[in-house]
Parts: sequence; C-alpha cells; structure tokens
Amino acid sequence: MVACKQRCAGISCHQKNGVLPRCLILESRPGSGGCAVVGINPGRAKRAEVAYYKKEGGTYDATVRYWQQQITLRPYYERLRKLTGSFGLNGPILWTELAKCENAHGTKFPPLQTLRACTGRFLTKELEAIPRKWPLIAIGKEAYRALAYLYPSRSVIGVPHPTGAYGDQFTRHLPGGSGHAKARKVVHRVLSESPGRLVWIGDALGVLKG
Repeated sequence: MVACKQRCAGISCHQKNGVLPRCLILESRPGSGGCAVVGINPGRAKRAEVAYYKKEGGTYDATVRYWQQQITLRPYYERLRKLTGSFGLNGPILWTELAKCENAHGTKFPPLQTLRACTGRFLTKELEAIPRKWPLIAIGKEAYRALAYLYPSRSVIGVPHPTGAYGDQFTRHLPGGSGHAKARKVVHRVLSESPGRLVWIGDALGVLKG
C-alpha cells in the first residue's frame, strides 16, 4: 500500500518526500465484537508526520509506529471507540479508508475513479481478511453510500464524522447524548441479524434492509 505507484487523480502521493498512502491499522483489543471503521481518505499529514517518514523511511511499519505514538488518542479515534464500544463492539478495530492517499491541494474530495481504483486494489482485500460478521462503520454519508453499494454482503452502520463540521451531530449519539438510546437500539437490531443490513444512525426510520 505505502509503495503504491498508481498516482491517481486528485490525490497527493510522494513517498520520497514523506507523503505516503496510509491509514490501515488493525487495533487488537481483547473484547468481543470486532468492526471495521472506514472513512473517505486520510487528512493531510502535518509537517511533523511528513518529517518522521522522511527520517524513518516510507514504510508501512513507520506509519504504524507513528499512529501508535502520535495519532491513536486523537479525538477522531477516541470518539469512535467510545461510540462503537457503546454498541457492544469492544473487540478488534480495522481502521481504514476508501482511498489511502490524502487529497491534492485544491481538491476537497477524491475523484470517483480514484475511489473506485483504490477500493478495488486495497479495501476489498482488507475486508476479505476479516470476519464477515464484523460490521463496517462508515464515517459520513459518502462513505456510507459507497460501502452500501460495494459490499452488499456486509452490514454497514453509517455515522456522522466525529470531528469538524459534523462533530455536533456525532456527539448527540454518544452515551448521554439525545440520540444515543435510539441509535443503540437500532444498531443492536442490525447486529442481531444476518450480515447485509444497513442503517444510518441519525435516520428516524431505523433499519433499511438490504
């Protein structure tokens, strides 16, 4: 993954300059109920991260070490752990993205062809390596739609982005929030059924069966 030379449209990938394809982490946890958390693509690496890869080398091991040392406790991950844990998903988490490269400057969203190529090259193989019963936690409506189309045999639970402009919408579904009880009930229903179900946790209509 980190050595990919595809150079798709709309992305930034310059391994020699410390800009790597990344965001593929399997976090081992002793609890039951694993899941895959899937975003659109990684945000732009900060200068410190770029400098780290230039010094340590553009390897997958380097991206894992940096994630463990600097990224794992950031609000994006902590809030998602708290939410998924409240749904009973306390086991391993595969943290991943539809596309593995950050956006090019001036690009807000990876082109459709780029998402198509990257999911086929990487994400599909990742999901084949984890149990089919693990639900896919889609971060944002675009990821939710993409996963719903691409992987009809997997259950997909869509959630608002936990930080940034949609952070308030996410927070209301955390334990203690106004929408948590309803979201928890609907997600438990999805998890109790056969894989292949869909739900967006903010949808008042509840579960949409695939």
